[in-house]
Amino acid sequence: MHGEPVLERAFRVLGAFTEAGEGLALHTLAARAGLPKSTTSRIAAQLTDVGALERVDNGDFVVGLHLLEITSLAPRGHGLRAAALQFMQDLHRVTGRHILLAVRDGDEAVLVERLSARDAAAVKYRVGGRLPLFGAGIALLAHAPGRIRRKRWRARTTRSASAGSWPPYARTASAP
Repeated sequence: MHGEPVLERAFRVLGAFTEAGEGLALHTLAARAGLPKSTTSRIAAQLTDVGALERVDNGDFVVGLHLLEITSLAPRGHGLRAAALQFMQDLHRVTGRHILLAVRDGDEAVLVERLSARDAAAVKYRVGGRLPLFGAGIALLAHAPGRIRRKRWRARTTRSASAGSWPPYARTASAP
């Protein structure tokens, strides 16, 4: 077999979508997927035929409803969401804040559910989207295997050391 397998290329096309409801022209889809326009056109047509993508009136591609049907069956997210939703709603009602439920996937987290507060700041994360294990995913990072914690810590401290801002709460040898 020569070149990248077609299934991998198809997932690159699907992975080009980053915003909910986002429509992409063929040239944008090809650029984001890192594939030639002709290859992207063939793959997008096949994905449209099976309902994974849809075409809108202006010719742009959008994620198709068939993908929602399939992804809603993911056991790691669905079972956890069902078990946690009542507690999330209670926490949301008491705090009035955004409540996020995520599952660690390697050194990132995938957002399974989000309850948004009306008057709180906008949340940039979407259900099904990825978020870093620092910040919103810090609790997941705390319980990740040591190799992942060390990798994320090194990446975070290396990136922030030059700005002098990390870690803002670290104790020094002279701190109490």
